[in-house]
Amino acid sequence: MILVGDVGGTHMRLALASRVNGAFELTAIESSPTTPEVAAKVARFLRGRPVEAAAFGAAGPVIAERAIQLTNAGVRLVAAELAEAAGLSDVVLVNDFRAIAEGIPHVPRDSLKPWGGGATVEGEAVAVLGAGTGLGTAIGAPGPGGWRVIQGDGGHADLAPVDDEELEVWQRLRRAHGRVSAETVLSGPGLERLYAAISGKTLDAAAIDAAAWSGDPGAAQAHALFTRWLGRVAGNLALAAGARGGVYLAGGILPRWTERFDVAAFRRAFEDKGQYAEWLRAIPCFLIMHPHPGLLGLAALASARP
Repeated sequence: MILVGDVGGTHMRLALASRVNGAFELTAIESSPTTPEVAAKVARFLRGRPVEAAAFGAAGPVIAERAIQLTNAGVRLVAAELAEAAGLSDVVLVNDFRAIAEGIPHVPRDSLKPWGGGATVEGEAVAVLGAGTGLGTAIGAPGPGGWRVIQGDGGHADLAPVDDEELEVWQRLRRAHGRVSAETVLSGPGLERLYAAISGKTLDAAAIDAAAWSGDPGAAQAHALFTRWLGRVAGNLALAAGARGGVYLAGGILPRWTERFDVAAFRRAFEDKGQYAEWLRAIPCFLIMHPHPGLLGLAALASARP
């Protein structure tokens, strides 16, 4: 049995994973608010349940001493402390979007919702990004040694306006928040910043969604700009990665929009890259509907470790 844990800026999830008929199966999934007592929660979760390996993903960069300080929460994970809590000599500790990218080969195909484009090209790289408490990115590709992932923090790259509407709102965001990164807009707090820049009002992300569905002009414009900028950032990542294997979108925001998401507007922005428009038009995008792709990736990482 393998212990897997996904620690985000808002929630953390623990589960047990095992292989069943060649696929990873998750059981005993437990979700709780993210707090600094991660190791203590691991020890309580495992009480009386020994595991042979463990892997954790967290929303921040891995630093030299094999620790992660969450970017959007006052929580620090240390590999040695997690190993002690799990009763192991060592654990895998990676960025949460590396975990999702590691999970791409293990996500059931019926858990992927197509968002336009052509067919995936076998053997080519994939790009993964997702908006939740923050904006995560990663790149995955098959290679001689198996599936390989490059983890990064592309959500903190600069966000550029492309047309006059975007420029006007971008200038308001810059005046209110300083430097504008992709995550400034493409996250739960980002949607709230975007709505405030457009309307001058304050609402939480769920209320903005409800207002958009009921026809509020400011909320509808916030959704439209969020969708457009998401397409632009996804297209940038696809170009940087050469992602002819597809672009996979995760995170907590998009699955709750489901059928209301404007795929056509997303694709227009995704493909709006001048002489590379045709090249991008062929790249398929998928919304990951599986609730725990990162846990699947962590199970794969833990099981591959000698």
